[in-house]
Amino acid sequence: MQSSSEAMSIQLYLPEARLTVASIPLDQYAAVVSCLGEMTGFVQLTRDKQEVTLIVAEDVWEQLAPNFPGAVAEGKRRMIRFDTVLDFSVVGFIAEISNALADADISILSLSTYSTDSVLVQESRFDDAVAAVKQALVTLHFTRLAQH
Repeated sequence: MQSSSEAMSIQLYLPEARLTVASIPLDQYAAVVSCLGEMTGFVQLTRDKQEVTLIVAEDVWEQLAPNFPGAVAEGKRRMIRFDTVLDFSVVGFIAEISNALADADISILSLSTYSTDSVLVQESRFDDAVAAVKQALVTLHFTRLAQH
């Protein structure tokens, strides 16, 4: 029988794409949505009460940016994706990852979908971030994840 830590093996997916995180004025939400069908690769769209946040590959954003003159964007981000489905009962996973990256003085943007979690980091700190995440995963396998 497998132990919980073996069953919860977490692989990292480290796509090569450089991503841009754009803040677009809320009144341009419909225009952003109308562009979704043309976008390729990773896309994350979030609308809240103040803004629309769009995360796409840098080359995609370069094509879209002229359509959104009020947007503010930060590029040169890389993704570290945790390629496993974590049960909703797992507590503290992102907190542990975030703490490990904070200890390494690495700023993150945490992303979640129904099935997976990811963090975006500055490209210049990507290798350091991957090393910190790998160390955190070793610790997690023997502590919190082993409890589930």
